[in-house]
Amino acid sequence: MMLKQNQFRHKEKAEAEQWERACDTLLMCIVTVLNHGLRNGGGVGDILRKPSKDESLFPARVVYDLLFFFIVIIIVLNLIFGVIIDTFADLRSEKQKKEEILKTTCFICGLERDKFDNKTVSFEEHIKYEHNMWNYLYFIVLVRVKNKTDYTGPESYVAQMIKNKNLDWFPRMRAMSLVSNEGEGEQNEIRNLQDKLNTTMKLVSHLTSQLNELKEQMTEQRKRRQRMGFVDVQNTMNH
Repeated sequence: MMLKQNQFRHKEKAEAEQWERACDTLLMCIVTVLNHGLRNGGGVGDILRKPSKDESLFPARVVYDLLFFFIVIIIVLNLIFGVIIDTFADLRSEKQKKEEILKTTCFICGLERDKFDNKTVSFEEHIKYEHNMWNYLYFIVLVRVKNKTDYTGPESYVAQMIKNKNLDWFPRMRAMSLVSNEGEGEQNEIRNLQDKLNTTMKLVSHLTSQLNELKEQMTEQRKRRQRMGFVDVQNTMNH
């Protein structure tokens, strides 16, 4: 019996000597725990020696394995993965928001699509012909490469604004098509008010003339009654 135990211990000692010692220093212990603990599904307990239930440190070993599994594998890794996923989700939503803004807002003036509803110029025509951003880029390139002595008045103004990094020359929240439409709308309103005023004046003139005629008729009737009363008085005096 003693011989078998000695052989078993000798075998365990030989097997232990074949394993590489990976926890002789604190740094090597940390590297080993992170390397094997994070790559195993059950944590660092998968690579450690399985203790016997009769050992005094068996409960502590069970608690250590469970804490490593719950704290590192479940909580910490899921937090890291959650942060990464949330970051990519925020980047995706920000990209979608920028694309939506580019689709529904003019890059030059900043007017939204609904501003061109029921107007003579649609939003697509506005961004394609009226405020084409590539035309603005071409104009900036022209101002940069053109000789200063050949500048026109607007080109000199824009060149100075670009030099000062001033964007006031951009038509912010303005568009010629909307301005013309608003002007036409105001003119139509003024024209309608003038028509209503003329109609009201004609009606007032007509009512005034009717009142004058009625007044004249009442005056004539009053005079007739006075004459008839005077005649009756004279006839009475004669009798």
